[in-house]
Amino acid sequence: MSIAKELDTPQDITEDVIFPPGDLYSDEPPLETELHLEQIMLLLKCLKWLWRDRNDFYQSNTGRENP
Repeated sequence: MSIAKELDTPQDITEDVIFPPGDLYSDEPPLETELHLEQIMLLLKCLKWLWRDRNDFYQSNTGRENP
């Protein structure tokens, strides 16, 4: 068993990182809303129904509802 050596990190690392502004304008709705989750769940249910006779696809469920 070996002990990992600590890496030397530069003290001025924040000077090298460029952060984007946090006040960017967007008229798009946020992605992580309850409505967005319900839309994704509806899409998955529709795909499962549409492809119900197929066995060559995989669809993951959020676990909230059983088919």
